[in-house]
Amino acid sequence: MARRRGARRRVQRVQLEWYGDEFVEIVREHGPEALWAAAKVVLAEASRRAPRRTGKLSRSGYIGVKGKSTYQKRRYWRREKFAREAEAVIGFNAPHAHLMESGRRRRGVIRPTKRSGNKALLIDGKFRARSNYRRMSSQPFLGPALEATRDDIPKELAKVYGNWLERLLG
Repeated sequence: MARRRGARRRVQRVQLEWYGDEFVEIVREHGPEALWAAAKVVLAEASRRAPRRTGKLSRSGYIGVKGKSTYQKRRYWRREKFAREAEAVIGFNAPHAHLMESGRRRRGVIRPTKRSGNKALLIDGKFRARSNYRRMSSQPFLGPALEATRDDIPKELAKVYGNWLERLLG
């Protein structure tokens, strides 16, 4: 599905409401654990849906919650996005992940900077003066995975919170 020009991306959130002091305390203490379990479900679905040519994109997925992450730093790959309190981050750090998810609208040319000299682009073992790139259609995988697991996320959260509630009351 193509996005309209100038359309904003929507951040998708899951909101759950429960009542009770015991449950509020469990959410404060074990919230990251529950978010981690829900994020694992979404990451598994997104990795399954990721386009596969070499498999690097599907293997580059990571999840993170406050104080815990599966991010692996690699040279030239994208930086980690850190989760704030009561958030989970699901991302792909392959250099081309954002292009596969959202595409590229126009074509263009990459030229070397003045500081680096005339032929500063090393492509396929040869120095080049410039490099052309083409327009690219999107092949979204993370957004559809989030939509597909929309019903599973609350179940995972409830499962983790339910286990802690049973331990507390039982």
